[in-house]
Amino acid sequence: MEVIIFQCQDHMSVALPAIVQLIATRFQRNIVTSELRLMLIQVFIVMLWLNPDRFFQTLNTVATNDPSTQTIIANFFNQWMTDCHLFAGVHDRRVCALGLCTLLRIDATYYPAISSIVPKILPNCIQIYDGLMKTYQHNEEEDSDDETDDDDDDDSVASDIEDGEDETIEHEDDFLEKLNKKASDHEMSGDGLDGDDDDDDDEGSDFDIDETDLESYSTILEANEDIDEFQIFCESLQKLQADTTGYNQALLQSVTPEERVHIQNIIHYTEKRKQEKESNKIREAGGYNFSQSAAAGPPTSFNFTGNGPTINLLQNQK
Repeated sequence: MEVIIFQCQDHMSVALPAIVQLIATRFQRNIVTSELRLMLIQVFIVMLWLNPDRFFQTLNTVATNDPSTQTIIANFFNQWMTDCHLFAGVHDRRVCALGLCTLLRIDATYYPAISSIVPKILPNCIQIYDGLMKTYQHNEEEDSDDETDDDDDDDSVASDIEDGEDETIEHEDDFLEKLNKKASDHEMSGDGLDGDDDDDDDEGSDFDIDETDLESYSTILEANEDIDEFQIFCESLQKLQADTTGYNQALLQSVTPEERVHIQNIIHYTEKRKQEKESNKIREAGGYNFSQSAAAGPPTSFNFTGNGPTINLLQNQK
């Protein structure tokens, strides 16, 4: 159901009340596993992220037309905040993160609907984004290790050929035949594929990647590279600087000094991630124009380094 809403979006508006009522009715029955509960919650989160106005209007419509769903609908946000620590895998954490960012920048009209969970929003953001950072960093290390292993295998095959029985290869056909034989020998010997190597990798891993059923299924969230949950988080914090309703203070009132450090780490990671994406785009475009870079000077429009407004947002609150 989550995937259908993702893919169809605006075309689902007529069906949303029925979906909400179906989920609310299911919540009224016993839910044995947390996985099912999270799947139901994620449907609501996707609706919230895609269109907050339509989401709240749909909840109100269903609760008005079916009084038996009112308690379940009213408890949705509390249940979400309680279950945030259960979100696993990249996809599910990203959905949760985007939903939390929507709450950070929600219109003041809806403050009464979420007033009870406002102090829990930033702590849950920290938990979700810490999990995402660890997962992304682990995946980057795995990719780097794979590339190194491939290079080592290529070097080994070449070395075996150079140091083999026939030191002089007279014809190109002989070389290709010998290359294929050496590659086959590596495959048959099980280099990098036997169980012992896998056990060693498991023992040496500091972080276990937890995947969910949707990890291998590409939704618009995975297909659209412009959806960056880290950048959205920082933009949401920046938007809070203009808040005059007291929402900013309500969000920060229970944030501890340690949690503020975690938020700073997320901000710094976001900037690093942004720079890496820009570097990759430059590399894919064929290189870097140093003359343009010198003329433009260093970036100044988004400051994460201590004097910027996002940092002040976190440090100046009491």
